[in-house]
Amino acid sequence: VCGDVFASPSVAAVLAAIAATARPGGPGALLIVKNYTGDKLNFGLAAEKARAAGIAVRVVHVADDAAVDGGRITGRRGLAGTLL
Repeated sequence: VCGDVFASPSVAAVLAAIAATARPGGPGALLIVKNYTGDKLNFGLAAEKARAAGIAVRVVHVADDAAVDGGRITGRRGLAGTLL
C-alpha cells in the first residue's frame, strides 16, 4: 500500500488491503513497514484495528532510512528500499 508523494497511506487504505488479503481465523497478514514515522503510525493503527476484527497481523519494521552526505550521516531522510 502506498500513499501520495511524501505522505503515508491512510489507516483506512492499509486496513482495506489487510481485509482484502486476510480473513479472521486465517493465516493472517505480515506488514513490512519502512522506518518512517507516518508509516509506523498508520500501519500500526491499521494492524490494531485488524486484530480487533479477528485478523492475525504481525508487523516488521525495516530500518533503511539514512541520508549520507559525503560519508557523514545527516539523519533519517530517505527511504532506500527493501529486498526479500
